[in-house]
Amino acid sequence: MPTVFADHHHWHSSTIDSIRATVPSSVDRTVEPHTTYTSDFLKLNPSFGLWQASGLGQDVIIGVIDGGIWPLSASFQDDGMPEIPKRWKGTCKPGTQFNTSMCNRKLIGANYFNKGILANDPTVSISMNSARDTGGRGTHCASIAAGNYAKGVSHFGYAAGTSRGVAPRARLAVYKFNFNEGSFTSDLIAAMDQAVADGVDTISISQGIDFIPMYEDVISIASFGAMMKGALVRASAGNRGNSVGL
Repeated sequence: MPTVFADHHHWHSSTIDSIRATVPSSVDRTVEPHTTYTSDFLKLNPSFGLWQASGLGQDVIIGVIDGGIWPLSASFQDDGMPEIPKRWKGTCKPGTQFNTSMCNRKLIGANYFNKGILANDPTVSISMNSARDTGGRGTHCASIAAGNYAKGVSHFGYAAGTSRGVAPRARLAVYKFNFNEGSFTSDLIAAMDQAVADGVDTISISQGIDFIPMYEDVISIASFGAMMKGALVRASAGNRGNSVGL
């Protein structure tokens, strides 16, 4: 203890006072919503315009390529959905903790692709060898895109209301290629090709590959093939903002 202080308590108090943060004055500021409200961010209006004209995605078939789906969620029930379009050619593939009865007029297709994982390591055991989601990511992406109306939801009692996706009247087909045991581009391409062959109208994919030029990016290459068959591909642009050149 420096001799300038009378005791250890004085020394401690002086140190605390020297680093104490200044409390700012309480200024009331305006607050604006961020992209939690995606439809508002996109300037979509439920009463008129493109959103209403589309019938909230009526009968559009969205192929979500990700980590599968949790089919028991209320977001994927088929209340209010008409019969499955006859142009649909896909399947509901059974597997671990997933059977064909889990598909319905909302979740019209489910498939999974992991031959790339098995080729990389033939000894690997796939823990959830089906389209069932284990981490929640695939389910999250699917519900944002086309979750049906789910009443009485809340976040542990807060913000109670009705949740829905941007296109609650669209159909969903899920293609799982991302497993706990890994994810490979061969399985991704197989999923995209199958989605196009099944007759999806659009593909939604929130996956990517870092630090490669576009002409080597399998998602970009496969997207050209999908486009030639009339399927629009909507892919995420990564998690690095504008810090990485495209």
